[in-house]
Amino acid sequence: MKKFLSFVLLASSLYANSDLTSRAVIVSLDRTVLSSEIAGEIVELSKFEGDSFKKGESLIKIDCSVYKAQKRKIEVEKEIARLQLEKNKKLDTYGSIGTFEIQISQENYNKQKAEGDIASINVSRCDIQAPFDGRIASKKVSKHQSIKPQDELLEIVGLDNLEARVVVPSSWLVWLKKGIEFDLSIDETKTTVKAQVVQIDSVVDPTSQSITLRAKLLKPFENIIPGMSATANFYQQNN
Repeated sequence: MKKFLSFVLLASSLYANSDLTSRAVIVSLDRTVLSSEIAGEIVELSKFEGDSFKKGESLIKIDCSVYKAQKRKIEVEKEIARLQLEKNKKLDTYGSIGTFEIQISQENYNKQKAEGDIASINVSRCDIQAPFDGRIASKKVSKHQSIKPQDELLEIVGLDNLEARVVVPSSWLVWLKKGIEFDLSIDETKTTVKAQVVQIDSVVDPTSQSITLRAKLLKPFENIIPGMSATANFYQQNN
């Protein structure tokens, strides 16, 4: 994260003053790249960079005609296997069939059930849905493009589960603890939000004598997105 690393390089000059302030950058804990699990042609892609979406909303649809046809074929084969199993069980009541034949028909039916489950999963993979509320960070494919399994499709980022990464002097460790709250003054929005320390790194940077901490943004907050810069304002702590 180049922007965040620049804060570390400026740390020594920022720590020269006596007030308890430091620089921070906003990051999202919900950030991922959606990939395809099946091969096919993209038939629907209506979202672009910056567009928002809700959890469960369809983001990309892949042509599913082949997978649906495979599912129908397997359903027919499963029904045939079920009828064969029932027939063999009835014959067994008359002593007209052996135990081995019944076991074979049972396993064949179980196999067709498993094939049906796989086919249903493949059909569900034709519709790629959002795993959380968020926005499109980058679009890596286009409509009508043919894709393969594991091809990257969209990079998405959530806007609700935000954190601040803050670089502070290591000398603050005498009073800095998990759970401490502080103010974050956001550069871009000129607003201030509350944040709470959730994790302190276990290693001090020996060059700048600084340490990085993670802090969650406390709701309510709005119009704050990953990548924004901020000034962290801590309060005087009593030992």
